[in-house]
Amino acid sequence: MFDILLSFQFVGISLLVILLSTVLAYACIRLHKKLLYIAAAEWLMEHVYCPLAKVLLLMLMAFLLFPMIFIDISYSQLSQLFLQTSFLLNMLNILFFCSLLFTFLPLLSHPTIAMPVLGCIATGLLFLHQIAIPSQLDFSWIPSSTAAGHILLLVLLTHLISRWLNNKVSEWIDLRFIVTGSKALITDINYLIFQIPVVLAYGKGLTLQLANHTL
Repeated sequence: MFDILLSFQFVGISLLVILLSTVLAYACIRLHKKLLYIAAAEWLMEHVYCPLAKVLLLMLMAFLLFPMIFIDISYSQLSQLFLQTSFLLNMLNILFFCSLLFTFLPLLSHPTIAMPVLGCIATGLLFLHQIAIPSQLDFSWIPSSTAAGHILLLVLLTHLISRWLNNKVSEWIDLRFIVTGSKALITDINYLIFQIPVVLAYGKGLTLQLANHTL
């Protein structure tokens, strides 16, 4: 996985995700404030539009990272899958439904857990339709014990780093620009960004299933 993290392509993808995450988080917070006293619009923004936008960003992130994990798959091949309307709508519906469902589950309701899990589901859907089904591979959504250990470690590590950054960066922004409330924005951005290592670890676990299938 370190060869991926050190590549220029990964740096470019990370910068793009950071930029889009920043724009999305800022837009959601600004719209939430503007619609604060319009109950129906605020509810739709909080429970439909913003979660749906985050799901679309997750799908883009999974699309960009997938060929880096599975080097035999090119972006042009993956694009053919995304051009299938039925697949695209099914993937969008599954991820959006899961994002709503997680809000009712105590363990998964926190974005620290929910966002990486959604990222892994998105990657798993791509693996299922791009590789597992065409190769008639017995695909398991649950990673091996080793891969699961790496994923849990990364979730914990990224959570600690994200929490530290949330405090430090928001304090700097508040003092530098004489504003308040930047922590919510920074937190939303970090939740989207710090799922990338978890998704890579889950994808590497899927490569083991593929390797065992070819043996």
